[in-house]
Amino acid sequence: MDYKELNLIGSSSPHIRTKDGTAHIMAEVLIALVPALAFSVYNFGWYVLTVTAVSVVGCCFFEWLYRALMKKNNTIGDCSAAVTGMLIAFVCPVNLPYWILIIGDFFAIVIVKQIYGGLGKHFLSPALASRAFMLSLAGAMSSWMVPGSRTPIFGAVDAVTYPTPMSFLHTGDLEGLQAVYDIKTMFLGMIGGSMGEVSALCLLLGLVY
Repeated sequence: MDYKELNLIGSSSPHIRTKDGTAHIMAEVLIALVPALAFSVYNFGWYVLTVTAVSVVGCCFFEWLYRALMKKNNTIGDCSAAVTGMLIAFVCPVNLPYWILIIGDFFAIVIVKQIYGGLGKHFLSPALASRAFMLSLAGAMSSWMVPGSRTPIFGAVDAVTYPTPMSFLHTGDLEGLQAVYDIKTMFLGMIGGSMGEVSALCLLLGLVY
């Protein structure tokens, strides 16, 4: 059969479409992140909510500001900036100074996302690119709160260095890892680390959702 008789239609991706818009999909992502956020609050305290709120508001503000200055349509309503803000908070220590977090928000939204055209056009993950950038700013990205410290929302947050499973693995110290953490503790999340990485269980709950 001649392929010309098949009436094929050539088009760019995506090839499978649904009625769900970007805002709906991003809202689902935010819901999927709630278990990890809730456990982080349990593990490190209510201050987690302050850090997350600052990051989300910062990302939304920079997206609004950039698009307003460039005279482009406002895209805050698609919730993608909110997702980026939440993910940035998740890959940072709870005790990260706000000024570093806000610089990270700016880098993620303006430099990584918007300059390349916005959602779906950037070639890097804005949140992970922001984390890599913030690592170059200060040693605060490698100081971890003690698990179970439960800092109050308006309390002082001390910059402490607490060993994380990854720090042991980085040096190949498996004996040291086993002496501090067991498999159950690591799976549930009573460990040091970034806000959103500690509980494998909660991340799996988000995946199931």
